[in-house]
Amino acid sequence: MATLRFSIVTLALLAGCVTTITTMDGRTLRLNSLEFRDYFERVFREQNQVATTLAFAQDEASRIRYETLLQLEDALLEACADLNALAAARRDNRALGLRLQARMATTAPSCEATTRRTSEALDAL
Repeated sequence: MATLRFSIVTLALLAGCVTTITTMDGRTLRLNSLEFRDYFERVFREQNQVATTLAFAQDEASRIRYETLLQLEDALLEACADLNALAAARRDNRALGLRLQARMATTAPSCEATTRRTSEALDAL
């Protein structure tokens, strides 16, 4: 995960990127800030945690509940696809263009929102 942290900050610095994102709690973060790095890692970890909980819930679900869980999983995977792809590329030392990495990193708020909705839906089931 240290490599992921370093790469996000490096990516933003090298690209001269001043792109900002707004988190669910209303904070505006620059992609080249340490706060964004911490935010990105937190969202990535929370999403993984919810995805794991979702997988275990599917194992124990009734047929009707299973369909709901599949819909939740599809939404989570779609919203967090770029975040996961960026993390996987970093883990595997695969080079991605700086602009692509920056674009992928800006999807973190959408992943955060979907992760939160999925977690709340799981709690309600």
